Amino acid sequence: MLKYLLRGILSGIAVKLLDNYRRLSVQLFKIEAAKSYLHGVRMARLSAIGLMSMGLVIALICIGAVLFHVGLFVLLPWSVETKAILAIGLGLAYMVIGGVALRAAMNERRWMEKSGAAEMLADATRQVHAD
Repeated sequence: MLKYLLRGILSGIAVKLLDNYRRLSVQLFKIEAAKSYLHGVRMARLSAIGLMSMGLVIALICIGAVLFHVGLFVLLPWSVETKAILAIGLGLAYMVIGGVALRAAMNERRWMEKSGAAEMLADATRQVHAD
């Protein structure tokens, strides 16, 4: 009888401890999920701000390039053919420069470093090797 009573008390204590542990684990999971969500919202906000800023900068550069070319072609006393060849050359140069800049901006390694994903991946692999 005492053995069953003692076993019942111990199992009750174990159930209480496990229930407490489960509640704390759920709370910790909710906190980590909230942190991840807030980090995602922050990254989305910064991305939107960066996108708008880049759009403004690109628009200003385009307007400046158009105004520069209009002024250049109006003021140059060259023939129409010479101005056309100059326009084609400048257009090709801008396409090449834009392509190089776009390639540099979309570099996967740079994105991994800037986003912190490379560091997270290194931490995850370090934990796997440590276990």
